[in-house]
Amino acid sequence: MRVIAGKYKRRSLSTLSGSDITRPTADRVKESLFNILSDSIEEAVVLDLFAGSGALGIEALSRGAKKAVFVEKNIQAYNVIQQNLHQLQIPPNHFQLINSDASIFLKNSFKSEKFDIIFIDPPYLSKWYENALQELDSANICAQFCTVIFEMPLLLKIQLQSNSQDWSKIDERKYGKTKIEIWQKGQFE
Repeated sequence: MRVIAGKYKRRSLSTLSGSDITRPTADRVKESLFNILSDSIEEAVVLDLFAGSGALGIEALSRGAKKAVFVEKNIQAYNVIQQNLHQLQIPPNHFQLINSDASIFLKNSFKSEKFDIIFIDPPYLSKWYENALQELDSANICAQFCTVIFEMPLLLKIQLQSNSQDWSKIDERKYGKTKIEIWQKGQFE
């Protein structure tokens, strides 16, 4: 796996080889996703939930994001993210690495931090998708017009389950057995 573009372009990233703990985002999916997000990455504050190798948050930093927060509960994956950040020499003030379950992180999150972009890529069999938007609303961590990107199995559909009516699905892309849904918080006409 590698960084596609930006400051760390073509640099290799470590993953948990031979492990079913993480499922790295394919390069073509990552490239397409960041082409869609291109205008909103610069100076963004990014949250990479279920971070795995940290590839999505690192790609955002490479393309000009101001800060990335990586949340990963598996200690082996957490160590891989730490290794990738160190290997790329990403300055410590540009990231925060947290070893935590995503739901626990959201319940105990630092409320002063507001995120512009949130990547959510839980294990495919997880039921976490069902209440994700509601959990984000409850955590009160979304900046105005926050963009949430879900990576999921092709056949999964997310039903809007949030007390807030401010969420809209703005894009959906399919890549083999993978689907990306992009949701945005804000007022829409």
